[in-house]
Amino acid sequence: MEEHFGKVPEKPFSEALLNYAKVQKRDHEKHYRDKTRYCLKRLQQWFGGFNLSEITLRVVQKFMDERLDDVSIGTVQRDVSTLRAILYKAYREGFLEKPPRVPKFKRLKPRTRWITPDEEEDLVKASASHLAPIIRLAVNTGGRRSELLGLDWRNVDMKNRRLTFVDTKNGEDRTLRMTNAALLVLVGVGPKTSGPVFTYKDRPIKGIKSSYDRARKNAGLEDVRFHDLRHTFASRLVQGGVPLYDVMQMMGHKSLEMVQRYSHLAPDYQERAMNVLNGIGHNLGTANVCVAS
Repeated sequence: MEEHFGKVPEKPFSEALLNYAKVQKRDHEKHYRDKTRYCLKRLQQWFGGFNLSEITLRVVQKFMDERLDDVSIGTVQRDVSTLRAILYKAYREGFLEKPPRVPKFKRLKPRTRWITPDEEEDLVKASASHLAPIIRLAVNTGGRRSELLGLDWRNVDMKNRRLTFVDTKNGEDRTLRMTNAALLVLVGVGPKTSGPVFTYKDRPIKGIKSSYDRARKNAGLEDVRFHDLRHTFASRLVQGGVPLYDVMQMMGHKSLEMVQRYSHLAPDYQERAMNVLNGIGHNLGTANVCVAS
């Protein structure tokens, strides 16, 4: 190709993504249907306006930083892995002059930082007036940043205390009953018949990164990412004795694997499990154990 043009001609990222998608759909239909297509949709939304040659290391790092504010590191790892596969396929096919530089993650333990009620109050007090209700609703619904900012009044049922996040990360809608705190948040910012729930100067809020970074710094909680508010929602449910399967449904996860990180928070879960086993099959009485001092 270079022989005819002198250099590799520009190719839109969206074309390379489509070529990759066709192969994945053909060769891995079930995985494509269940997972890959949602990842590709996110990548198209973020990189769709770029040519392949414009996707530099700095661009990818910016994407990673913004995604980490909204989702877990595992999700970002999968997104970047798919991005790398698309770019390397384009390189092998002659549409990039050199292999792309894409950061690699170290294998990290799943992040499980959550905030206490006191930390929640500190964070809300340190927040701008348009940010505070978003934080409150995040803690009380487990909504991702994108889900909260995309929430429309048409999907809020104040009478029946339900709200629906539409077209979530896994491609499905998720409906939740509202807590008292969530209901108060929505009463405070509305309600309306339609339109975005969260606005600033009558315009939809598109991003909160800068205002959130200021708030967590002023609250002395610089290690608390916005996505940790979602962890807080899940952690409080588990600590309150809600079964992991129910937490999985409320979080919008496809499998229990994603909520296993919270299992150790369940109150007295080992004691309950041992009581079940103690009551099966035999009656040997009670063991008295002396522990040497």
